[in-house]
Amino acid sequence: MKNSFLSLYYLSNTLTVLADLKKDKVLGNLCKLLEIFAKKDFKERIYPEATEYYSQMCLELYNSDKSASLPNYLYDLILYSENAFSLACAKGKFHEISTHIIESVKNDIKTIRLFSEIDYDDIVGMLIKNNPDLEKVADSMPSYANSFKHYGKKDIWEDYISDYVRFYAKNGTGKFAKNYSFRMDLNGELLPVTHPDTIRLDNLKEYESQKQKANNNMVSFLSGNPYNNVLLYGDRGTGKSSCVKALANEYAEVGLRVIQLEKNKLKYLSNLMQSLADNPLKFLIFIDDLTFSEDDDNMGTLKAVLEGSVCAQPENTVIYATSNRRHIVRETFSAREGDELHKEDTIDEIMSLSDRFGLMITFQMPSREKFLDIARQMAEERGIDAPFEEIAEGIEKYALTRGYRSPRIAKQYLDLTFNE
Repeated sequence: MKNSFLSLYYLSNTLTVLADLKKDKVLGNLCKLLEIFAKKDFKERIYPEATEYYSQMCLELYNSDKSASLPNYLYDLILYSENAFSLACAKGKFHEISTHIIESVKNDIKTIRLFSEIDYDDIVGMLIKNNPDLEKVADSMPSYANSFKHYGKKDIWEDYISDYVRFYAKNGTGKFAKNYSFRMDLNGELLPVTHPDTIRLDNLKEYESQKQKANNNMVSFLSGNPYNNVLLYGDRGTGKSSCVKALANEYAEVGLRVIQLEKNKLKYLSNLMQSLADNPLKFLIFIDDLTFSEDDDNMGTLKAVLEGSVCAQPENTVIYATSNRRHIVRETFSAREGDELHKEDTIDEIMSLSDRFGLMITFQMPSREKFLDIARQMAEERGIDAPFEEIAEGIEKYALTRGYRSPRIAKQYLDLTFNE
């Protein structure tokens, strides 16, 4: 073993910029284990919690996606951490970071690298030395790997500080560096979407004008040029939501992150945007299937964010919403013919929400000819070799049973019929 457990324990107490990483269950349990090994009476006393810390460390390592490799796990722990150094780098302010902080980061990275070199045999040997009875079950104790395979990086992690700087500047920090798609839970916390829809713009057949408008606005947003919040509205199944998800996939590599927000989470929208304001990345707030009743409080919340709030919308956020209704609000005859003295004001209030989207894009149900053309393109893309006349006949019958024609109907039919 290159370093004694005692010296490694002392090093664990010198972590500064990366000190919060000890809250991680793998590194935290390893540090607790080192603390026990460093106790003066370790050779005289049995510490049953030592094996517990070790087992918990291995369990968390196994539950990760790092193939039980301690170095790979700890390297990623550094890479995706949020701290004074990584946040400054993400904001493009590396040149403003004190040299004392930079040196501290290098030392912290070196310390964690030394932890990653601790061999399984050394830990088990130390446990058995303290408790000979464990030798009977030594072969049953969990183990881990010390192999390091991480994007071609060198063994001396701390010598390549510029790699970390470039990574944070491009990808941001924390959860936003690790994932590009998120949803919000009931408490307003962002959760990563681990298996997002991988659809791309090329997968969307027809609707070229609509895709171009949505894409041009996104390019302007990402380029720092004037842009608009967007409402994609129209008939069901025509590809509104797919268009937004495709944009998120197209530009994830250049720093676009997508956060899907359900209507019942709109109360968190203002706070969410303000929390993202200082982040160097760009954020697409995706509100799908947006429809309000006339007395829905969420409508006022969205209107205030779109225009009229004392807090301006951050320049690194854009809203793309979809709706089957042009005016978003589910309007009743009683509202239009009601007994209010100034019913025109009520109607204007209902219609004003959609008007606050600077760009509105219409998706209409395709004609029969365009519907069959969409189906033809989908079939060709999938390599379906059945005669198209046969496909067309079947897909028309299927559309009639569903009551409408749309790209979604075409996809459903092909999925059901040619799913091998």
